[in-house]
Amino acid sequence: MKGMITDSEVLIFRPSFAELSIKRDSLERNLGYKRQKASPVVAAAIEDVFRAVPAYVDVQCGAVILPSGSVSIGDDYIQCDSRRLSAERVIAPLLRDVETIAIFVATAGPRLEQWASKLIRSDDVVTGYIVDTMGSEVAEHAADFLQNELIGAASRRGWKTTNRYSPGYCGWPTSDQHTLFSLLPDDFCGIHLTGSSLMVPIKSVSGVIGLGSQARRQGYQCAICEMEDCFRRKDE
Repeated sequence: MKGMITDSEVLIFRPSFAELSIKRDSLERNLGYKRQKASPVVAAAIEDVFRAVPAYVDVQCGAVILPSGSVSIGDDYIQCDSRRLSAERVIAPLLRDVETIAIFVATAGPRLEQWASKLIRSDDVVTGYIVDTMGSEVAEHAADFLQNELIGAASRRGWKTTNRYSPGYCGWPTSDQHTLFSLLPDDFCGIHLTGSSLMVPIKSVSGVIGLGSQARRQGYQCAICEMEDCFRRKDE
């Protein structure tokens, strides 16, 4: 198990597609239909995807809760024993009062992206794009599912949780994925990294969530973030 910190608590879940509670309007917004309805052709394709998608997902999500005392938070970093995550000045202050952090991952599995690629190669670009977007939805909702499980785990300790934060957002360099994954078991939830820090399967999410009696969830700091295409801005 790589360099996992001793006495870390490991949680793993395999929710069904139905348990993710993905709504059609959420998928449509992420397809770009925010102020107008999808055309009848696109609407029919969306319905077809919703009916077929349970056969193509292999959702896994999990977290490693590091033991209290193994984590310290600086102005622009998270220190986990001998390993440092460069969380930068947007994220690190939001974790300053936590007791510890959970390293988490969530994935839709590989088959949705394979299905999307097959559709696009066969010139069914519209359905392929819908399936690709659905893959992102599944991964994010799997992360939501995991976050709710962590809220329960924290509550049993008398703790609360922060928002979840991921490399690639709010100034946190994607290259930190390798340090993040070094704190997880090998092939955790079926996810591994390429040399360029890309997660495989692609439709996957990773990051940290703070836990502790003083932890709190708050609005994402979009006003001071320079990332214009962040998914957190989609509804702004």
